[in-house]
Amino acid sequence: MASIHEPKVLEDKVPGTIGIRGSGHPLDPSNVGQIIKPGELVDFVEITPLNRAELIMYNQLLAHAWSDIGDRNKVHRISKAVLRGSHESNDRLNKAFDTLMGAWARIQYKHHKTGEEKTLRVHLIGSNAEEKQEQGYFYWTFPSELVAIFENSRIWAKIKSQIMYSLSSKYSLRLYEMVARRIGMHKQYEEFGVDKLRTLMGVPKGKLKRFADLNQHCLKPALAEVNQLSDFNVGISMVKRGRTVEKLLVNWSHKDAEAIRAAADERERSSIGRSARRAGRVEAISF
Repeated sequence: MASIHEPKVLEDKVPGTIGIRGSGHPLDPSNVGQIIKPGELVDFVEITPLNRAELIMYNQLLAHAWSDIGDRNKVHRISKAVLRGSHESNDRLNKAFDTLMGAWARIQYKHHKTGEEKTLRVHLIGSNAEEKQEQGYFYWTFPSELVAIFENSRIWAKIKSQIMYSLSSKYSLRLYEMVARRIGMHKQYEEFGVDKLRTLMGVPKGKLKRFADLNQHCLKPALAEVNQLSDFNVGISMVKRGRTVEKLLVNWSHKDAEAIRAAADERERSSIGRSARRAGRVEAISF
């Protein structure tokens, strides 16, 4: 059967994503690490809704497999004990893994020869197995069609694992990754339709349909957390037609050294009282 993708990698002077290496100890929440994530995976659309724990686990699996990510025949292996670092029990671990095994995503990418934009609907994880014992291993593969996108990816996010583990909601995590993917661009803003941003934030289909609800339960809390805990300043402005919000303008910038230190100090503090400590901040949503 012919493959959906041809395996040839783009031959250009732009470095490929799979040639970029992570660093540190990204699977250990108590240590500092950096995860490389292809931009196509940052801006994917969840056909299967995922929660925070499942998104973090996927990043962990990606980081653990990254050095061999281009080997389409590689069966990756990771111990349950390593993954339990961000989970309370094996039951929770297994639930997250089960969801990822059946998760579908819609991924936008450019064809490596023609530059034509295409859409791939694919499982996030390929064939897999699990050892029964509590201290056993998970084994998994990545679908070859997904690996082909990794091979031809030319844009990526550098995700700081300490920030990732500190963010308490799925929406905060999705926003942080979106900005981490774009922070190196010359243009420091991007315009989105409301529905487009809703899908990129991972809002389940049929949820938060009114903009007021999207703003209150998704955008404002995510902005508050990302601005408090990350190395970025992020804002969202509304573009309105009459009383209707037509588009959203997301802007971002690097914090200065003092603000970066303050965010790092906050990540080291207990999460208890964190929301109170950021109370009184000026909202980044503007009219």
